[in-house]
Amino acid sequence: MPILHDFAYAAIGSAASDAPLSLFSQPDAKAWGVETYTFSKTFNMAGWRFGFAVGNASIIRAFKKLHTHSYSTVFGAIQDAAIAALNLPAERIAQLTAVYHQRREWVLRRLAALRWPARDAQGTFFLWLGVPPGYRSQEFARLLLQEAHILVAPGTGFGAGEGFIRISLTAGDEALSNALDRLARLALF
Repeated sequence: MPILHDFAYAAIGSAASDAPLSLFSQPDAKAWGVETYTFSKTFNMAGWRFGFAVGNASIIRAFKKLHTHSYSTVFGAIQDAAIAALNLPAERIAQLTAVYHQRREWVLRRLAALRWPARDAQGTFFLWLGVPPGYRSQEFARLLLQEAHILVAPGTGFGAGEGFIRISLTAGDEALSNALDRLARLALF
């Protein structure tokens, strides 16, 4: 059975202990698998719809056939931006990863001070948070938007995520700080 590994967060791990593993770290993976990679996460190119797939040649040929009949080409300027991103020094990616790690640690400390239980999430720039008792995910997300002007994603938008919301650490430090201040004023926990 072929396996498709979505490796979108390949470079986002903040330490060797939480660096995501490539499918190709497994023996003979190229014989049975394909790994896809998007520029969205590592290079902040969300919405640009640029990435690539590597792996089993017959699966890649099937991808190519599907893509040829389903999509048009990518705008040249996006291709140029992707080339520039690939040529960035590795230190730039390490700096971005460090920023996400620092924000994650800082946000977790602020949430703990609010008595909002949260688990650390490695290898991503999102945090999943349980909603307070008595709320459903959608209802709580709406409350945060209306009462504190904080936009979060209800967990139900990602499958079996009822009881959780997802927040992003991609906003700047000041925006996150202001959002956490508004959240504290709600006194939900």
